[in-house]
Amino acid sequence: MKRVLAVIVLSVLLSAGCIGNRQTVKLNELNYAVSMTPTIYGKDGAIRADGVGLEVIGDIEVSHRYWSLVYSFVPLGDTTQQVRNFNNVVNARGGHGVINFEIENEGCDLNNFAYIVAPAVLPFFPGCSKITMRGKIVKQVN
Repeated sequence: MKRVLAVIVLSVLLSAGCIGNRQTVKLNELNYAVSMTPTIYGKDGAIRADGVGLEVIGDIEVSHRYWSLVYSFVPLGDTTQQVRNFNNVVNARGGHGVINFEIENEGCDLNNFAYIVAPAVLPFFPGCSKITMRGKIVKQVN
């Protein structure tokens, strides 16, 4: 009985690394400067911050759900459209850039069902993740 339990526990632990999704976020399609800090370079090359040459217009958050197969080695889709949507939101709000930029990769609840699936089917079980890009849209004021 102990061996059977050990095999089950080992199988679950080994399959846990196979659940999820793998995406490459390419930001070279961004039309606006982004900074992971609360400062950003202005048009003149000087550093700007909120209240010092920058006005925060508002928050931005663009999310998309991505899928993959074969232990996440075969991504279904890419992040190009999500980056375009990010550009469109900044443009629509009249921003010049984004500060406090961050990317969050969050697993979907569907991934938890993979623990129930037999290991033989696991490569074909779709992995899922939700990628969110967020920050604060800013506008240069002087």
